Amino acid sequence: MTEKAKEAIRRILWDYRITPEEYLKILDGEDCAPGFDRLWALRRAVEGMNYYDLIEIVGLDRIARDWDALKPSIRSRSRVKGIDYVLGKVSLSASR
Repeated sequence: MTEKAKEAIRRILWDYRITPEEYLKILDGEDCAPGFDRLWALRRAVEGMNYYDLIEIVGLDRIARDWDALKPSIRSRSRVKGIDYVLGKVSLSASR
């Protein structure tokens, strides 16, 4: 993991004592911090990271996997619309 990626993760976890490495494990569904799950980790990233860090660190596969469950809890409607758009584009290009 690059230092830039670690810093982006630290920015969204400023109020928690979770390392970037632990965060990625939670994002992958591993139980390494009690009370935190994959959806919590994904929500923090979607709401807190800029688009480029989100795609580089989290990736579209992780977002697409849980997007239907996560989407109703995202506060920013513009973020929801943007991710819907990107996931739709990726889905269209994959089906061609």
